[in-house]
Amino acid sequence: MTAQPRQTYPLPDIGGVAHEALDALHKAHDRVGRVMAVVTALAVADILTDNDHDAPFDAAHAELIEAVDGSLHATGRYWTASGEGRTFADVVGGHAHNWGVFGMNEWTPYLGYENEDVWKPLVDELPPRNGRKVYRIDLAKAAALPTD
Repeated sequence: MTAQPRQTYPLPDIGGVAHEALDALHKAHDRVGRVMAVVTALAVADILTDNDHDAPFDAAHAELIEAVDGSLHATGRYWTASGEGRTFADVVGGHAHNWGVFGMNEWTPYLGYENEDVWKPLVDELPPRNGRKVYRIDLAKAAALPTD
């Protein structure tokens, strides 16, 4: 076997750039977490009011369940300020409920391990279901997050 010549190439000084890129990524994940928490709160209101932003609604918390990949998904369950548990189906019917949860789940999976430091202070952990973590998100706190 013949010895191969040693290959070399110039190595850039990338330490500062790498840290800068990671900092930007962390800030982006945090912003996505804030925006998607706000979107979650707005989605619940939209489902319960048929998108009438002036109509009253009674949801104070909504249930989110964690998927295998760590992302969160809406279940269609919510609680009133008095603590009464309901489902969107109880209020808006099956078809609207299904579309509402489907629409929420276009956005809620962006809440996950990458930005849990944003959404975890907004939730109470509930007993696990089928081996999956379940959370109750405070919708007023979520809606109040800054999106910038």
